[in-house]
Amino acid sequence: MKLPDFDQNGKLPSGIHICSGKEFIDRFCSTENRRQFTKPISDILDFAKERYAVHVFVGGSFISNKEKPNDIDCVMVFQQDKYIPSHTETVSIAGLRFDILYASMESRNLIDSFIKLFSSGRLANENIGVVQIDLYDNNDKWEIKHQPDENSFEIIKRVYNDRSLIDINEKAGILVSIHGLLSRAEWNMDIAPISSSQGWIFAPYIYETNRPDLLFSKDKRAKVVDDFREWVYDIQQRYDSNVSIIAHSFGTYIIGAYLTGFDEGECPPVCFNSIILTGSILHSDFDWEKYRGLSVGSVYNMIAPNDEFVKYMPETELKKYIGMSPLFGKAGVDGFSNKTSMLTQSKNTIFSHTNTIKRDIIETKWMPFLNANKNAMQIEMYEYFRRKKTNSNYIIK
Repeated sequence: MKLPDFDQNGKLPSGIHICSGKEFIDRFCSTENRRQFTKPISDILDFAKERYAVHVFVGGSFISNKEKPNDIDCVMVFQQDKYIPSHTETVSIAGLRFDILYASMESRNLIDSFIKLFSSGRLANENIGVVQIDLYDNNDKWEIKHQPDENSFEIIKRVYNDRSLIDINEKAGILVSIHGLLSRAEWNMDIAPISSSQGWIFAPYIYETNRPDLLFSKDKRAKVVDDFREWVYDIQQRYDSNVSIIAHSFGTYIIGAYLTGFDEGECPPVCFNSIILTGSILHSDFDWEKYRGLSVGSVYNMIAPNDEFVKYMPETELKKYIGMSPLFGKAGVDGFSNKTSMLTQSKNTIFSHTNTIKRDIIETKWMPFLNANKNAMQIEMYEYFRRKKTNSNYIIK
């Protein structure tokens, strides 16, 4: 089971190369710069055995001749879905960390898709080797039996690109706040230091035309949403990180309108890892489930039965006669009625429309939610792909 030599580009030749855990460590953790990885890699392999994983596949620059690799890609395969850990494990390696992707033998096509991505590299046009670590000395080399279609490959690529080795000092994500009408969002002064101290890039979205006539003018609303669309794409591209949202009042409409504007069963240009809503003026029937794993990873809706403004939002046909959006409603008072596993809702009578966003809620409710769901979009996208595959198989049958 000897691993081949590197090619002229310092990478393993194409194909799946099987080796033992000891050989992997001897080969890739032996130089002065790489010895520090020996124990963490051993811990990962021990973790795999303790959880009864059956295969571990590794790609990225860690299995190249780079003295200081900048990424490691790892898929841990279990016999059945029920054995997959409920949370993504983040492993720290000498000031670096990476997330382990999980799959099971019940989804062989998914595993083949990940191996293809590892073989293609980040430019998607390479043909490089992948290492299969033989956990139990079975010498059972993986055989690829499936090539993903273009749509499936694109979904897998999104997951893959967000789960590689990153600097431990990299930000937890981009946290965007969106205020409501007649507001300059003074509460940003509380969110900014709290979120920044926990590793987030804080980016408040401020729109000038925030007067009440937005509720009755379709054209003015469209302009605000379009401006947000350009702004959030620029922010995401500039900092190259997951985007999460805190939206208040009319800000909740902006998010809802952005999502429904790309509502064609495709990923929008910017996906949202987590969305926190307070004083929501979205309709209670807003269907979050259709966006799960496609454009949103998790949602937290704060319900305030005593919200003095949201309770007057119409949810009847009256809206269309006075220029209001069909998206408008009372989710901030009544909550969302359509169920989805990614939606968390809490109801508190102490809240009004304007007193929710204070330090106690930011520190004890919102930041723990955001930090616990930093990988929510990737996890839900993985599940979305599995649901799509299952539904396709059902239709074929």
